[in-house]
Amino acid sequence: MNYSIFDVDGTILDSMEVWNTLASRYIQSLDRIPEENLDEIVSKMSLEQSAEYLKKHYKINKSEEVIISSVLNLIADFYKYEVKLMPGFKDFISHFDSMNVIGTSCDEELVRIALKRLGVLDYFKDIITCSKVNKPKDDPNFYLACASTLKQSPKDIVVFEDADYCIDVARKTGFKVVKIKDWRDLDAKCIDDCGK
Repeated sequence: MNYSIFDVDGTILDSMEVWNTLASRYIQSLDRIPEENLDEIVSKMSLEQSAEYLKKHYKINKSEEVIISSVLNLIADFYKYEVKLMPGFKDFISHFDSMNVIGTSCDEELVRIALKRLGVLDYFKDIITCSKVNKPKDDPNFYLACASTLKQSPKDIVVFEDADYCIDVARKTGFKVVKIKDWRDLDAKCIDDCGK
């Protein structure tokens, strides 16, 4: 495997928890108690829709723009100071003989800051984001843009990804794919076997 594309959230960075609990974290930052299923309620909403819901449901006396800005600041602080690598990633990438790029929907600057702080930024030739190529990750052209950066055809590139919909798109576009499972989803026997 000489050429690879790596997703970030849930693949390199152990960051899915912050995305999955962002609404609750924001409500808690206002010294309020979020409803039990708040994060599930907003999980399929855009940032704008979530802000509208939070403003109305929690009677927040702030504009939706201010709510969004506050939420983005929570995310930025998490990437700058808290996020950790997925277990075993640093050891893996330091022994992985491949030219690598990142393919992510996350903000490039936040990814760069986090990976530099965690000591793995130099293992990647470039960071390709959805906003940089103006394509979402469910568009084959997103992965083709990553391949173009590597100057290789899809059949010669391995994609490391945790999201099923991205895996399907990458496979259908001709890439080899390695599915990353969250270590919290592995059962005890699997973890014991992997450690041997």
